[in-house]
Amino acid sequence: MRIVEQKNSLSEEDLVHLQGSTVIAKMLKQRLVVEFETNPNIEEIDFAGTRGFYFIKSLGHKIYQFWFEDNRDYEDFRANILAYKMSSTIKDDK
Repeated sequence: MRIVEQKNSLSEEDLVHLQGSTVIAKMLKQRLVVEFETNPNIEEIDFAGTRGFYFIKSLGHKIYQFWFEDNRDYEDFRANILAYKMSSTIKDDK
């Protein structure tokens, strides 16, 4: 048996229930599309420190869209993804 605590994570069904809300309006302004070089294990990405809701959508092979309610969560995630990209680029150059 496996139990997953969703906390601030939203599902597709949650988005349907939130249609027309200020939460969705905020999240639509704070989306980020990331194309990974290898297929990521999304469950390993740490979202424990998020302040607001977030939503992760697969757009295809290795491409994901991340939505955030709180701008600080968006900025933190963006900075972490950029740092990850920079570190993997440096490893590839060696």
